[in-house]
Amino acid sequence: MSCCTLDKVPAGSKATIKGYCGCSRERGRLCALGITPGTVVEVCGPCSVKVREACVALGMEMAEQVTCEPLENDPRA
Repeated sequence: MSCCTLDKVPAGSKATIKGYCGCSRERGRLCALGITPGTVVEVCGPCSVKVREACVALGMEMAEQVTCEPLENDPRA
């Protein structure tokens, strides 16, 4: 599938984080939350994801800054 931003991934789907579009402050916060490039996350809702067994709430503006690739039948997911 093609890349999109995290806010465009439907709830219940998984995606691989590809990178960030925002400023360094936002990138630092995302990294601190475990949302790093290569990480597989599960979208719980429009502004929340499950990452490394923790549910993390993001603001819509921050979710719009995260680029990802939705997964389909990926054995890693």
